[in-house]
Amino acid sequence: MNNSIAVITKLLEKFNVSAWVLDSGGVIVYMNDAMQEIFGDLTGQSCDIVYGENPANDAEFSTEIVISDVPFRRMSAVVDFGVDGLFRIEHFEDISEQKVLHQNMTRALAKISGETKMAKNIQKSILPGDEIYWNTIALSSLYMPADDLGGDFYDLLKLNEDEYLLYIADVSGHGIQTSLLTVFMRERVRTNLEAALAGPAELLAKLVKDFCALDSIGMLYVTMVLCKYRKSKRELSISNAGHNCFPIIIRDNGRTENIPTRGLPISTIAEDEEYEEEIVSLRPGDRLILYTDGIVEEVDSATGKSFGAEGVRILAEKNREYNGRYVARKIMDESAKYALITAKDDRSIVVADILS
Repeated sequence: MNNSIAVITKLLEKFNVSAWVLDSGGVIVYMNDAMQEIFGDLTGQSCDIVYGENPANDAEFSTEIVISDVPFRRMSAVVDFGVDGLFRIEHFEDISEQKVLHQNMTRALAKISGETKMAKNIQKSILPGDEIYWNTIALSSLYMPADDLGGDFYDLLKLNEDEYLLYIADVSGHGIQTSLLTVFMRERVRTNLEAALAGPAELLAKLVKDFCALDSIGMLYVTMVLCKYRKSKRELSISNAGHNCFPIIIRDNGRTENIPTRGLPISTIAEDEEYEEEIVSLRPGDRLILYTDGIVEEVDSATGKSFGAEGVRILAEKNREYNGRYVARKIMDESAKYALITAKDDRSIVVADILS
């Protein structure tokens, strides 16, 4: 063994690795014990016997190869010892466990991706479509989640031939837990429609009890604004559970009204909350607009100004002659211009035109 090989072998013996040394012709001139445990003693033979190739001496690389069904990471580097020539040091690392871990993670991610897609489709399916309901309300809406799974939801329900319930809600946070809570809360609204007949405040009280009965909800909460329209009296009863986007009414004469109502969000701290009801007139030709804070909280990076509730009101008033779908899209598009890169929160808007 010449001095150059002695230097290399002394270096390799200090590390607990599987390694060999090849000369410029690809002949194995040294194998440490760990390498011999893998291949046996192949000293003096060409490396072709193992993997069928003789790498160029100027190449340095890291590749994965499979030998006897065992995956290895093969790392190769060239050392120039001048008059003694070029030698290649190759290190083989068994990556069987890493491969198994990677495969398990890939399967887990695929499962999560599939479940997320299903949850997203379920969330989308529970939202009402744009159409005329019961010859009474023409509904138009848009929902733009910030992530795959969002926390906004809304619904329009018929209580009887004279009364109708419209609401919009926003669950804090994002992800699977939040999306499940949107489905749960929607189901609880529909289960407690008798309470809605007594008024939206009574329904909110019921929803708080159902929410507090849940286990492991952590710091999650729900904001919601509930509106009950009574056709015979042409009046709208409104109750608010912490939803800081107040309903907007565009009268048939063009006059715009914000309806400020307040109350605690649906949460564990609202168990004894007594919600209030605001009653306003609502006649055929009037338009009711509900939305979530993802629309108003976007901030223009150049001016530092937010779109705000005033931005919603101005656009709703300016475009009152257009149909509800156009108005919803206009407000959504204009609010998006305030986002620096992408929306940070879910954005939803509901436009309800009163027909009778």
